[in-house]
Amino acid sequence: MKLTPPLLSHMLDACRWVGALLVLAVHGNNIFLNLSDIMSAPHAAPVYGWWFFVNVELGHQAVVGFFVMSGYLVGGAALRYTLQGEDYLREYMVHRVARIYVVLAPAVAFTFLADTLGRMFFSASGVYDWPGFQDHFALWRIGANLLNLQTIYTDFYGTNGPLWSLACEFWYYVTFPLLLLPLTRSYTPLLRYGGFALGVAIFATLSWPPSYFRIGALIWAIGMVATQATRPLMKSRWAALLLYTAVVIALRLILRDPTRVDPWIQNGADLVNTLAFVNLIVTLRFATQEGWALFQPTLHQKLADFSFSLYCIHVPLLMLLRAAATIWFGAGWVEQTATPQNWLAAFAAMAICIVTGYGFSRLTEAHTSAARRALRRWLTPTQPGVSAP
Repeated sequence: MKLTPPLLSHMLDACRWVGALLVLAVHGNNIFLNLSDIMSAPHAAPVYGWWFFVNVELGHQAVVGFFVMSGYLVGGAALRYTLQGEDYLREYMVHRVARIYVVLAPAVAFTFLADTLGRMFFSASGVYDWPGFQDHFALWRIGANLLNLQTIYTDFYGTNGPLWSLACEFWYYVTFPLLLLPLTRSYTPLLRYGGFALGVAIFATLSWPPSYFRIGALIWAIGMVATQATRPLMKSRWAALLLYTAVVIALRLILRDPTRVDPWIQNGADLVNTLAFVNLIVTLRFATQEGWALFQPTLHQKLADFSFSLYCIHVPLLMLLRAAATIWFGAGWVEQTATPQNWLAAFAAMAICIVTGYGFSRLTEAHTSAARRALRRWLTPTQPGVSAP
């Protein structure tokens, strides 16, 4: 059975772009709006809805969903190739390195440009002096980010905090296939067990400092192992969807903000979310129904196609726009409770991020296939006098 039949494929596309949009909205809300009076002053119903759903905990759970989907799609493919005894490792690494770096390297350059412009023209706003950005503008951090060490061994460069998840994901791409090598017979014993030892060494090195890497690896692995399910735990796709929805809403009500919760409690909550989401994925994989009409439009794939780019560049752009708005509207304009001006600025900034993210994707991830071909040619250069196949 296919890992992603049409219904599941459409749902995963929808989850990718909705998750990226939710993360954008959470950051846009925190940067442009002050809703501190939400419980003490009357507000319109849409404002309460916005406050409930555009929440840090739900944004965090969206990123957990990204790890689950990556483990299921990428890790699941690696596990399948391993168990089938295919010689896949080289091509797999080409695909994964190109996929990450065709967006990551330009995103770091974009961060440098946006932050430099902001600090040059809008330094009086005080935005780039926020405590969360202290000592983040040292140029050596660019190299550390390009090695995907941000928030594992070093802080992220500039204002681009969301790149923390790429560091984890990239090293899952690298380590898990190496850890799986003893299960295959398609390579020599030296490569299998030498590669396994390398995978253990890399994993242990990255697991040593306190970070999200370890719990994220477990989440990724659960997504990967879910591809081996031979039947769903629930036959009803509606029941699986309702269970997942109930879990997400419960986490929103109970935890509210992952930065203020004991890490063990937050990690447990993330695992509960992971299991509920995996249950939904496996249920949809085995579903015999044609699908929900909501997931049929091809628009889901079009939006998902630039969600990665949007995720990677939105915060530096939001910070640049916030700094500019502070200069234009005056100090303290965001500290006041949200006014129509604040709402307009927030939605305008998010719209600019979406348009810019799309344009950025046309220059980056839209050329992933070309980057893979170039990487293959670099790894296998044509010998003199021999024409390329």
